[in-house]
Amino acid sequence: MAHPRRAAQAAELAAGLTGWGARVVIDPAPGAGPGALRTARAAWAAVAPDATHHVVLQDDVLPCRDFAARVTDAVRELPDAPLALYANWNSWNGAATRAAALQGAAWVPAVPGEWTPSLALVLPRADVDALLAAVPAEVTGPEPDDTVLARELGRRGRRVLTPVPHWVEHADGASLVGNDVYGPRHSACFADDTAEGPDPAGPVAAAPDVLVHLFKGRVQLVLAADTPAPRRVSREGYLRAAGQEGRGRGRSARAVAALRPPSGLLGALCEEIWYAAYLMALHTPPGRAPAAGGDRVRLCLRSLVLGGTADRADLRLWARHRVGPLVALAEDGLRAGFDDREAYGRPAPLPPERLAALPDAALIWSRPLMLEER
Repeated sequence: MAHPRRAAQAAELAAGLTGWGARVVIDPAPGAGPGALRTARAAWAAVAPDATHHVVLQDDVLPCRDFAARVTDAVRELPDAPLALYANWNSWNGAATRAAALQGAAWVPAVPGEWTPSLALVLPRADVDALLAAVPAEVTGPEPDDTVLARELGRRGRRVLTPVPHWVEHADGASLVGNDVYGPRHSACFADDTAEGPDPAGPVAAAPDVLVHLFKGRVQLVLAADTPAPRRVSREGYLRAAGQEGRGRGRSARAVAALRPPSGLLGALCEEIWYAAYLMALHTPPGRAPAAGGDRVRLCLRSLVLGGTADRADLRLWARHRVGPLVALAEDGLRAGFDDREAYGRPAPLPPERLAALPDAALIWSRPLMLEER
C-alpha cells in the first residue's frame, strides 16, 4: 500500500518479493488529505480470490533477509493467527517485545488497548473478509488503519502475534500522516541486527500483565497490560505501591555516577534507563531468562535507550552519542533485577482496588510523565 509520492519505493519493494506476484495499491484519494485507512482498505480488497492469507506491507518498510520464506513458514505454523511483523520501539508492543525476548520466546501477543502495528500484516482470509465488511468501501475521515484493526480484530476476539525479533524495519524518512512528532520510528528488535535467527515454530510468550515503558526518557509501568483497560504508574510509585521502595537505589546510584552524565537532566535519564531494565528483569518469569548479555537482549536494550528518548531531541542526541555506555548501564540494571528476582521473587500484583485508582494508561500518549517532573 502506497502514497503516490512513494510509488517508486513501493514498486521496488514489490519487485523484491520474488514469487509472490506482489502488487502495489495506491491511495485512491491522495488529494483528500492524510488517510492511511482508505489505502489500507483498498489493499485488503486486493486479496486474491483463492488466497488463504493476505500480506499487506506499507511502502516504507525494509524486509529482513529471507522474508518471504519466514512468512511462508509462519503461515504453516500459525495458520489461524493474524501476524504483525513489526512493533515500534517506543510503543507498548515494543515493550512487550522486550519482555518476550527476556523469556526466550519467538512470538508475543499484541497488547490490548494499543493500536495494532500495521506496517506489515499477515491476515488469514476470514479476517480480511471481516475487515472489508466492517469498513465501507468509500472511506472518509482521518481514523488510522491501525486503530481500526485493533478495534475490529479485538471485537472478534482475534489475537495478533508479533515475531521476536521483528521481520521488517521502518525506513527513515518523513511521515505522511504526522507521526514525525514521535521522532525516529524503528523496530524494537529487528531480525537483521541479531545473529540469533527467528524461529517461526518457537514458543509464544505469556501475555504480560506488567509492561515497562520508557517514553520521553521517563519510565512508566503499564499495569494489567493484558486487559482492555490497563493503568499507568511511575516507577517510583510502582515500587512504593509494591512495598519495594528504595530497592536497587544504591546500585543504581553507583552505576549512574560511573557514567558521569554532564547534567542533572541526563543523570535523571540514566537513572530511568537503569530502572527500566531492572524492572524488566524483575518481572521475567523465573528460570526463563537468557543471559543478560545475549545478542537479542542487548539489541532490545539498545532500542529501549534509543526508542525511549526518540521523541525528545534534547535527550535523543546525547543518547545516540553515548548509546554504548547506556546499553551497558541497562545491562547492569538487568543483572540487578535478575538478582533481586531470585532473592525476593517477583512483586505481587497490586490489589484490584489499588489498580482501579490509578490513571488510565492511555494518558501516556496525551499526558506523558516528564523527567522534569521527577
